[in-house]
Amino acid sequence: MRKGLRLTSILLVFTLLLILGARWLEREGHLNLAMVRIDNSGLVDSVRIAEILKPFFGSSLLKLEMDSLKSGLLAIDGVDSIFIRIRYPDTIIISMTAREPAAVLAYSGRSIPVTVSGDHLPAEWGNDRLPVINIVGDPETETISSALNLLIKRELNGSVLIQVSSREIVVTENGIRIILDPSRAAETWLRWRSISTMITDRTDEVDLRYRDQAVLRSTEET
Repeated sequence: MRKGLRLTSILLVFTLLLILGARWLEREGHLNLAMVRIDNSGLVDSVRIAEILKPFFGSSLLKLEMDSLKSGLLAIDGVDSIFIRIRYPDTIIISMTAREPAAVLAYSGRSIPVTVSGDHLPAEWGNDRLPVINIVGDPETETISSALNLLIKRELNGSVLIQVSSREIVVTENGIRIILDPSRAAETWLRWRSISTMITDRTDEVDLRYRDQAVLRSTEET
């Protein structure tokens, strides 16, 4: 029993010394944030990261407002997730996951990179290697998402041209315009695949917006 009390006393004294030591280090400024390491920031704007971090420098790591820091970083365009670790005495390590551009939405006069799920990304994240969906007019978000899903899930990157308007999704493949129903884009694209080998050279347009039907048109007819 005495041995247990002695061990408890030693632990209490040790804990007290740690607390006093930490308070002294904090009071002397030895635990203040002086260095930040950023991992996997990708294309995220480094200037915006620096602006968010600036007010936290010089703050004690024991009192660092982690939730506020994390919220600020997550608010930067393109940031998907944040994990923060403290490395005493003066450093934090921020592991960042950035969103990836999957395609570009080309409007009249502007281009917007988007993720697979359709979330907008900073304009400078676009590049010539990304597939492009041309937007005409002001189609609903659901229609654009439907075209994006078709592009990504069917791996149409680079093999077709896609145009989206308020009433239709038009895919141009090998010079043939395939008009799809936006509400059933995947289904109608599969129907196109099933009949594509039967299309003659005289066909310029295949309209699949009508359920269980395919309307074929040639240049002369249109």
